[in-house]
Amino acid sequence: MLNFKIRKELPEENECEFDHADVDQTSGRVFVAHTSSGTVEVLDGKEDKWIKTIPDCAGGSGVVFDPVTKKIFAASRAEGHILAIDPVSLEAVRKFKTGKKPNGLAVDGAREILMTADVGDNQARFHNQKTGEIIASVHLSGRPRWSTYRKESDEYIVNIMDPPGLEFISAKDFKKTRFFDVDQKGPHGLVIEGKTAFVACDDATLVTIDLKEMKIGQKAKLEGAPDVLWYNRKQDLVYCSIGEPGVVQVFNGKTLEKVQEIRTEYGSHTLTFDEKMQKLYTFLPESHSVGVYK
Repeated sequence: MLNFKIRKELPEENECEFDHADVDQTSGRVFVAHTSSGTVEVLDGKEDKWIKTIPDCAGGSGVVFDPVTKKIFAASRAEGHILAIDPVSLEAVRKFKTGKKPNGLAVDGAREILMTADVGDNQARFHNQKTGEIIASVHLSGRPRWSTYRKESDEYIVNIMDPPGLEFISAKDFKKTRFFDVDQKGPHGLVIEGKTAFVACDDATLVTIDLKEMKIGQKAKLEGAPDVLWYNRKQDLVYCSIGEPGVVQVFNGKTLEKVQEIRTEYGSHTLTFDEKMQKLYTFLPESHSVGVYK
């Protein structure tokens, strides 16, 4: 992979911490929560440059793009609100309250629902995307981590740190349907491809779960405690970001064989991926920049 850096001009004395990020696949714009500055930063992936800073996202955490409703949602974990961002104008068009510490986000675009997984009270809240109204709230089995909506089974899947496992919630009636125990410590990163869930766990293990048979599949050792996972469907690759020592490990999606290792920076624990342009973005806190791989 060819690597280069895009620098975001930030005062060097300021702390720099990034969290979740997502890509508007239609425009190639990248949206990332800049936790330490309380902003959402926007990168033009086609031009490879920073283009916008969106304020009012203190303690920025979850970021997700809804390809159906064409909105970006960003969570303020410090102030307990959600920003709904227009990915064209790059303006926050709506702000609405949620729980005290929203973290992971997931979207059901067909129903225009946004789910927030709150690490303050372990609640999953389901919002109307247009009004921000909370339609339902579900108490989770423990502290939530990464979350997603799976269209094939019409349900939300939430990684739970402890007890370690996956929580399944029906998208039709917002009721918990089952809990699957993961025999590893601290499920964190989560990505789903077809009937397979890839789960990155705190004990430096990547596992697969067969969502049809509901059983653990393959396992692979990681270099350290992981955070974000992303999947490259064109190349059948799984990208796993590890903040300590600062590396992205790349695995074959079918065999979990490690095929590449990319050195980033210490503390670089998050990434996102543009499927259309085949670009991997890593967020680098030491150099206040973004690593771009293609």
